Amino acid sequence: MGRRLLFPFAAVVGQADVKEALLIALVNPKTGGLLVAGEKGSAKSVLVRALAQVDPLRKIVELPLNATEDQVFGAIDLEQAMTSGRKVFSPGLLARAHDQVLYVDEINLLRREILTGILEAADRGVNSVEREGISHRHEVRLTLIGTMNPEEGTLTPAILDRFGMFAAVQREMDTKVRADILRRVLAYEQDAVGFVAQYHDETEQLVRRCREAHQRLVRIEIDPAMMQLAAQYCAQAHSAGHRAELYLLEVARTIAALAEREYLLPADMERAAYFVLPHRMRQEDAPPPLPPEAPPEQPEDQEPPQDQDSAQDPPPSPPPTDDQQAADPPPDKPDESDEPPPPNNGEGQERTVDIDRNFSGAKLQVTLPQDRQVRQGSGKRSLTRTDLKQGRYVRAILPPGTLTDLAFDATLRAAAPYQSSRPKGRCAIAIHKADLRQKVREKRIGNIFLFVVDASGSMGARERMKMVKGAIFTMLQDVYQKRDQVGLIAFRRKTAEVLLPVTRSVDLAQKCLATLPTGGKTPLAEGLDSALMLLRNLRKKDKNSRPILVLITDGRANSSDGGDPIAAALSAAEKIGRTRIPSVVIDTESDFISLAVARQVARSMGSTYYQLQELSEAAVVHIVQNALSS
Repeated sequence: MGRRLLFPFAAVVGQADVKEALLIALVNPKTGGLLVAGEKGSAKSVLVRALAQVDPLRKIVELPLNATEDQVFGAIDLEQAMTSGRKVFSPGLLARAHDQVLYVDEINLLRREILTGILEAADRGVNSVEREGISHRHEVRLTLIGTMNPEEGTLTPAILDRFGMFAAVQREMDTKVRADILRRVLAYEQDAVGFVAQYHDETEQLVRRCREAHQRLVRIEIDPAMMQLAAQYCAQAHSAGHRAELYLLEVARTIAALAEREYLLPADMERAAYFVLPHRMRQEDAPPPLPPEAPPEQPEDQEPPQDQDSAQDPPPSPPPTDDQQAADPPPDKPDESDEPPPPNNGEGQERTVDIDRNFSGAKLQVTLPQDRQVRQGSGKRSLTRTDLKQGRYVRAILPPGTLTDLAFDATLRAAAPYQSSRPKGRCAIAIHKADLRQKVREKRIGNIFLFVVDASGSMGARERMKMVKGAIFTMLQDVYQKRDQVGLIAFRRKTAEVLLPVTRSVDLAQKCLATLPTGGKTPLAEGLDSALMLLRNLRKKDKNSRPILVLITDGRANSSDGGDPIAAALSAAEKIGRTRIPSVVIDTESDFISLAVARQVARSMGSTYYQLQELSEAAVVHIVQNALSS
């Protein structure tokens, strides 16, 4: 059977941004490659593979997900070693992709060390192999293009920064456009030759356009004003490092070349920022708030007043819409959570709200990087090493002690160069003890999610606790799918209480969540201390455990055993930070005047910081989800 004709690049309906980004990456390899993200069935792979028609002089070299280090980076030539005893280097996929396009489908599922090695070689322009007596270096000049579905996993910010450009695939919602897509796919399936012929002229125009742009690119110079503009764009995006400026200038040059110009315009820089900055944008750390004057004491379950003078300061979040204002109770009919506490109580009335099962927030998926510690267990979340004869064989090492899991292929490669000088007797291959290699295996295990929830009176205002329960309920669904364990700590009044010890029963966690009341003061420090004690006990019982702390609070600490409640909370947060336990802080504070205490707690813990409103509004969570460092 002959090779099937590729679906034409010009025949793909829509996806103008992705098409432009692919042409930019194809014309100028110095743009740093491209990462394309989008949901399944959105023509990501079709577009990338169709680039072979746009530039016939460059091949699309595909990297399979099950490729080993030997196949990617190269290794000893086994046949030469066995027959002649010489150590000869056998090139890998990186050598084949030199001056070509290296395409990795589902790049977020590729083994992290292989992906890091590819990015490092592409960045340096050299692939260096030092293994099994082989010392070899060869030049690497390639354009790396990766596609991914964020629902299947994440990439760390460090890896994202290595990609020059990012483009998001958007699904078509218009029924006429979707029908047009269907018609073209069916026409291609019925007569691929005739369908490709229909787009021959458009394909030839793309070929000519890219060839001329590549020739024009060397004549485009960058003036100081454009350098200043690039620095300004990156500073405004709070981009870490200085790769962004370099990629921004190269992408802008390529955009100008594709537009048949030999000079840069500010519009080129603006368009380049659309591809270079989205995956590099960082939130600016809020400055620590000034110590406010001591306000009059308010009831514990009541929100602080908002006077007219405070409206002069810029709000940390958008003001409520008309619909939101209509949903809030009028002043003459306060919500139950805003009623003052009964006399001589001092801790506010308790109130229990239902779980918001229709919470529309993005799933907060936590992906932990693979650690180097050997662990045991079961689950579907974290990739880790294991000393059991289970899991995927990923590499071979010298046996650290007694050989328990023989890596036959690596053993054979180690013994191959010496076969011509070793006496074999009646054996085809002579293997000595020094040749033996041990398998290194990887498998997935579950994690422990410890939810530490603020159940004070202020959390009951404005349906805040209902949203919090909805967010936790959404995360519990992901926990169930990954076979994790969960625990629940609630802090209110003057203490913190372990409502649910660590268990695999997600149903039990949901029941505890549904009956969790709100009311009383906010002993944030006690909640953090209780979480730290529980996490330490978990590590003592099971060294293989990888706990994750999820703190949900508005940060309005106003109760402690002694001293300043906020200072006590920050001190407890620093203790957790020193343990290097992965953690997430979800800030529920949404008032006009923000104290930003939860953000300070997150910084002290070394946590990833979210606002509850961001979980329901930030589309970037769907595209590039957070990867926590262990």
